[in-house]
Amino acid sequence: MVRSSAAVWKEGGGYYSETEEQLRRNPLLPNPRQLCHRRVIELFDRYVDWSARPRLLEIGCGRSPWLAYFAQRKNCSVFGIDIEPFAAQLARANLAGAGAKGEVFCGDGFDLAANKSLLQRFDLIYSWGVMEHFDDPARRLSRAAEYLRPGGRIVTLVPNLQGVNSLMQRISDRERYEMHVVYDRKKLAAIHEDAGFETIADGYVGFCDGYLAAVGPDVGRARLFVHEWLCWMLSMSAEAWCRTLGKTFAPEWKWLAPHVFYVGRRR
Repeated sequence: MVRSSAAVWKEGGGYYSETEEQLRRNPLLPNPRQLCHRRVIELFDRYVDWSARPRLLEIGCGRSPWLAYFAQRKNCSVFGIDIEPFAAQLARANLAGAGAKGEVFCGDGFDLAANKSLLQRFDLIYSWGVMEHFDDPARRLSRAAEYLRPGGRIVTLVPNLQGVNSLMQRISDRERYEMHVVYDRKKLAAIHEDAGFETIADGYVGFCDGYLAAVGPDVGRARLFVHEWLCWMLSMSAEAWCRTLGKTFAPEWKWLAPHVFYVGRRR
């Protein structure tokens, strides 16, 4: 059974280090010059028809930089939902700081009875770093499908805790590692298909993100030092690789890529 991560997302829980004021002054946005961000942007561009100006919903939006990016750069209507009030406040602050229009709801994104007004309103739903925290993902995904219009699409990204990333996270903070279900591409596709989605694509995205591993606020100073050193070393190694061989030769391998993705269609 996956260890509960509920405390992580609360104020002071360790995941959100920013305040509302900071985000209003300096909003978080994806940086297309960073290889990982650029490849995620390319992933969305490949499977989303932006010319149709879709309505999209991010489930578990936190202080998502992507809502603001999609609203500004893709000229679409964006909405987010998060169960944690502090996280929802940060999402609103980040949108405001970026000067982007969007609406953020505070509530359980998998409680359809509480979100009847959102059912069948969206062309795209997506989540990033959410589904790996649940023991019943297929049940939750089948509920999330109800937000989609007929033929609507889902994009799911989860951290790839295999290979180098698995080792990094276990060394840095074993408790955080146990808060995640470990997915490969086949397992991620399977839970979506069990939920009734038709698979369009699945795979790995990004190249060797040294800062994928995370530690909690209660980790000792020695372990924190080791974590920061390992993250820095891996990031510098990845940067040296890209500068030497070019970003064209930065493969999205199972044992290195920071994220696993799935793209599907509501049947």
